[in-house]
Amino acid sequence: VKKGISSNNISEDDVILLSRDIGCHGATIFAAREGIELTSNLKSDCASLTLQVQALIEAGVEITAMRDATRGGVSAVLNEWAKQSQICIEVQEQSIPVSAEVHGICEMLGFEALNLANEGTFVLAVKKESEAKALEVLHRFENASNATKIASVTQQYVGKVVLLSSYGTKRFLETPTGELLPRIC
Repeated sequence: VKKGISSNNISEDDVILLSRDIGCHGATIFAAREGIELTSNLKSDCASLTLQVQALIEAGVEITAMRDATRGGVSAVLNEWAKQSQICIEVQEQSIPVSAEVHGICEMLGFEALNLANEGTFVLAVKKESEAKALEVLHRFENASNATKIASVTQQYVGKVVLLSSYGTKRFLETPTGELLPRIC
């Protein structure tokens, strides 16, 4: 176990953070494959995460779990964590940063942004008392300027990820399958 990263399971003492907006890489690749001509700034989020992770560790952030959101996107990461740690992850849908371009591609192709691949985005479980420090550290980096808390951990639906809408509705966020999972690069 690396210094600063716990080997403990994720628990109700943790919150789930996202390092930046999601889906840029997957949306870029799918738009290119489908021959969709865009007049926008959409481009892959491909970037090294080393400096951000190192800064979090050096700042003493209490990290319980951390993973890049590549194949299967944020949805795959959250579902794996919920099952492995026997917890429920309750995601606030409106807190998930998604660019207008990614949202548009998802609308056109019928995708869920949470399922799209990322190449410069990670999901982070930290102790509640480390949330502010973790966000402060991440916000120092240009490509993490919109890092945010996206979820809380509960025991409501053990092993499941629940997406909570701004309208007060709930739905399970399932692990992605099929077309989105094959390697796209």
